Amino acid sequence: MQRLGSIRTQAPARGPQAGQGGGTVDQAANSLLEAAESLEQQQHSLLDSAPIEQTYQETLVAYVQSKHDQVERIEVRLEALVDRQQARLQQMRLRSPGFLSLPSTKRAWQTRQAQCRARLQVLYHRLDAVREIKDGMGLHSPKVEELATRKMRAENPELASDWDAMRLAVRQHEAFVKKQTQEQKQAQSRGQSLSQGLSRPK
Repeated sequence: MQRLGSIRTQAPARGPQAGQGGGTVDQAANSLLEAAESLEQQQHSLLDSAPIEQTYQETLVAYVQSKHDQVERIEVRLEALVDRQQARLQQMRLRSPGFLSLPSTKRAWQTRQAQCRARLQVLYHRLDAVREIKDGMGLHSPKVEELATRKMRAENPELASDWDAMRLAVRQHEAFVKKQTQEQKQAQSRGQSLSQGLSRPK
């Protein structure tokens, strides 16, 4: 009975020692657990983002094709208007007033000719602008794609918001993995330096 009592009285004495040694271990375990949970959440976010990316890209492709078709239709119409205006100007030149025509007749013809030329220049400028949109490059992508993307995002704000959140999650995951890799390399380097220092003869 005395031995049992002595064991019971001695048992609590181990508590503080175990607690002191376990604090650091618990902190390390908690850090590892938090890192694992964070990585798992990011991986789940990436898995969830797959349908968003597919939907976004498919929607964008449809808008780009629609915008491209629209630009081509405008280009064709403008080319037809340019041809028509050129033909009109040519007919007007062939019907220029004769030497014996009245000054008022000549002035009226000159006014109509100037208006026809001005109209032709406007059509030329519009056609050049449309071709620039069709074939030109923007800051990061073709201009047609930039216009289509702008329209798609404006008409689908929820999809655009989900896409932006998904891209942010991807960047955060990549930054997290990069940081983890760097920390592992640094830990390995410190471990190698420590082992080399211990292996040197004193």
